[in-house]
Amino acid sequence: MKWWFSDYDGTINLTHNDYIDPRDLEFIKEWIKEGNKFAIATGRMEHEIQPVLEKANIPYDYMICNNGAVIYENGKGVIANASIPKESREEIIKIFDTLKEKYVLGYCLKDKRMSYSKVDQPEVYDNFFLKKYASTHNNFEQGNHDILNSKDLNLLYFFLAESQIEEVKKLLEGKIKGCKAVRTHKNVIEIMREDVSKAYGIKVIQELNKFSSEDIYTSGDGENDIEMLQYTKNSFAMKNHQPGVDKAAKHIISNVFEIKNF
Repeated sequence: MKWWFSDYDGTINLTHNDYIDPRDLEFIKEWIKEGNKFAIATGRMEHEIQPVLEKANIPYDYMICNNGAVIYENGKGVIANASIPKESREEIIKIFDTLKEKYVLGYCLKDKRMSYSKVDQPEVYDNFFLKKYASTHNNFEQGNHDILNSKDLNLLYFFLAESQIEEVKKLLEGKIKGCKAVRTHKNVIEIMREDVSKAYGIKVIQELNKFSSEDIYTSGDGENDIEMLQYTKNSFAMKNHQPGVDKAAKHIISNVFEIKNF
């Protein structure tokens, strides 16, 4: 039995519009029919990705959501939620307060996206994909309360112009104890607990099911897929990938159905 953990947006959903190439869909179904396990590893929340999989009639055993912060088992629900350390929360509020007039900011409580600040940023709000997830209003008072106190806080979001990405990454570097900043889309940076990644989610599932790393296959296209791709030798980066992703994978493919060639 083999285990395949795949990113969704930019990997299975190549064009970010929830269209799945029929060849890819057929391969996923063949993979499962042959007795293997399939899991989605995504930056999306469970309630955002589950209807998509259901509509496409894709069975799954697990979903690694929120870039590894929340893990779902089919039929059981949440089995792990990696919250941001409490000792980091006051520093986060200071950073958000400093940046709230310049950038679109948000945060996540388990599997619920929350608005923090909304600013005029056409690259975000004119983008069909991004505007579904970006903040819809300013929410400073409630946001500060949630960030400081909620046990479910697991992600922070920066929705940016692409030209602002490197500037913000440098600004955040080393600023929040116990956390890291990762580019998850060409216009998005997310902050999460420093040990959290899609690879972290795989390891949680692996510990529960006791399967070998030799039996793990991974596929992805983004910076948030790098640790997952590095975790196994059976790793596949998409041809249209974010910078540096190809260095983490053993193979480059255009569509996931090409995995069968290996």
